[in-house]
Amino acid sequence: MKKHFITFQFIIYFFSICNAQIYDLPECIEIALERKRTLVSADLDVQSAAKQVLGSYSGVLPSVSFSTNGGKTKYPNQESIVPDLVNLEIDTISSGESSYMSAGLSINKSIYNGGQSVNAIKQAKINLEISKLRERNTKILVIQNVTRSYYSLLKSQELLDVAKENLILSQKQIDLVQKQFELGSVSKTDFLKAKVSVGQARVELLNRETSLEASRRQLFNDMGMIDFGQSIQARSKEWSPTSIPTSAEALTLLKEQNPNILIQQSRIQLNKLQVKIAKGMRSPSIFASLDYSANGDNSEELKEAFKDDWRFGVNMGVTLPLYSGNSLSSAQQRAKIEQQKSENNYISNINDLRVQIELIRKSILNYAEIIPINQEVVLSAEEDLKLVQEKYSVGSATILEVLDAQVSLIRSNSSLINIIHDARVEEMNLKAILGVLDLEYQNKEEQ
Repeated sequence: MKKHFITFQFIIYFFSICNAQIYDLPECIEIALERKRTLVSADLDVQSAAKQVLGSYSGVLPSVSFSTNGGKTKYPNQESIVPDLVNLEIDTISSGESSYMSAGLSINKSIYNGGQSVNAIKQAKINLEISKLRERNTKILVIQNVTRSYYSLLKSQELLDVAKENLILSQKQIDLVQKQFELGSVSKTDFLKAKVSVGQARVELLNRETSLEASRRQLFNDMGMIDFGQSIQARSKEWSPTSIPTSAEALTLLKEQNPNILIQQSRIQLNKLQVKIAKGMRSPSIFASLDYSANGDNSEELKEAFKDDWRFGVNMGVTLPLYSGNSLSSAQQRAKIEQQKSENNYISNINDLRVQIELIRKSILNYAEIIPINQEVVLSAEEDLKLVQEKYSVGSATILEVLDAQVSLIRSNSSLINIIHDARVEEMNLKAILGVLDLEYQNKEEQ
């Protein structure tokens, strides 16, 4: 069995090496949403909270119980016998026994307990909503991780392409310099500098390949897929600026969509209900019960007793708490303190997230201006390198000028790739904070 499994792994690895799969971001996210175990656990938490809602109704619904008892008792019976021949009393002992059976049906119902049972149901429903919000929060985190890893893979791919182009340019350059050096038209220094440039390009290429492999592994892990060494490519997509909500729109989305903010709002409601429950503990409790039962020496008599000799009782009681060692008053005070803490945490979190949102908004707006400038810089660097190479071929430029132009092109390309990557990640972070990152995929699942 183990040999077959190893063979299966090798087949998958070989097939994946030969056929690199190309994914776009939505495809990677859909795979992660289907495979990540953290989402399964979050869904189980929702199911558990739903069961707790059902259980919370036990405080307002009557409880019905059926009980039956039966037994048999053995005891000694003493009999006196006086014989005619002997005027003496003789005692003999025999064994007697008795049996009994009883059965009854009882119904108990809490009529009033200061609203504790009703508020407990409301708390259970709010806890269910919190579980659903936590599931959303987990989903957003999964989408964030996949998006970040996907863009990291795309950046590594593009930087690797830049490194390959750099190596090709360096090799062409050294071939040209070597021919000119052999003809005696350039010095040995030019040849050595071109050789150094090739070596640096090779080192850079190796580093980029290592970075690409690390990004590939991270993406597979975030997607919840087993890594057999299979290849994967991120689909290249031209960057375009996205619409950014205003500060007022962002604040509205934050309060209405962000799962963490909604959870804090729900906790405030929970604490308010806890205050009501604590107050209800001081109220009188009214309860009632109904009992219907019958007794008999055996099963037949028990059946007859249910017809003619049954018992029916109605009981009602009232309990009024008078003093419990300050436990009721302290519970009410603690509930109020927890409510104040929740309200303060909510306000603090809103303010902190507003600052983060504004910083990200400014950053994205800045990227929208910087990226076009960097794109123009790349075009200028490409044109400059061509001109310098032409000049060097006719002897009107030095090797240093060629290498400087080549380095300038590499840096401008790398800078543009990094900036676009950072802009995409910031756009994703803004959607995550606003709580809208998962809504697009949620709509797809509902369809």
